[in-house]
Amino acid sequence: EMPAAGNNIYLTFDDGPHITRTPKVLDVLARHDIRATFFVIGKNAAFYPAIIKRMVEEGHGVANHTYRHPNLTTLTSAKIREELQLTEKRIAAAMGDHKLFRPPYGAHNAKVDAVVAELGYRSILWNVDTVDWSKAFQPDRWVAHGFEQVKARKSSVVLNHDIHSSTANNLDSFIRRIKELRVTFAEPKTL
Repeated sequence: EMPAAGNNIYLTFDDGPHITRTPKVLDVLARHDIRATFFVIGKNAAFYPAIIKRMVEEGHGVANHTYRHPNLTTLTSAKIREELQLTEKRIAAAMGDHKLFRPPYGAHNAKVDAVVAELGYRSILWNVDTVDWSKAFQPDRWVAHGFEQVKARKSSVVLNHDIHSSTANNLDSFIRRIKELRVTFAEPKTL
């Protein structure tokens, strides 16, 4: 689902939390007074509850990205349900009643969608992929790649990954470039 049009940008981060990189990302967001949505992996959230707590305290959205990051389209309905529920156990308090979910790799089908709906989640994909994880876009080529896509859109849901050093190290310059476009960094609650 896409949010309403308008020069809105939502920063989203997948796959964390990471012990050093996620706090660095949070520091950058705090400096810019921007709130993002973190689609966390349950087993990582289990290791770093203090980072999840910090996300909430600083006004970020915490959302479900499964427990082990499998391709859900290869699993049974019961296994899909387990992936979401194990994570929900870890993040329920942080997530609150704004239950957002992002399938790993964006991979979903009717079976996945049915379980997601049954558990009361809304699936959120993206329309800007910075490819910050790709070797071809290191160390900071993903910044220009992401920026060009944001510039071309009215409303952007931007995919980043808070587990990569290149993301933590170059997020500040990415945000500075986007700020020149005079866009609104929208609040997580409106995603």
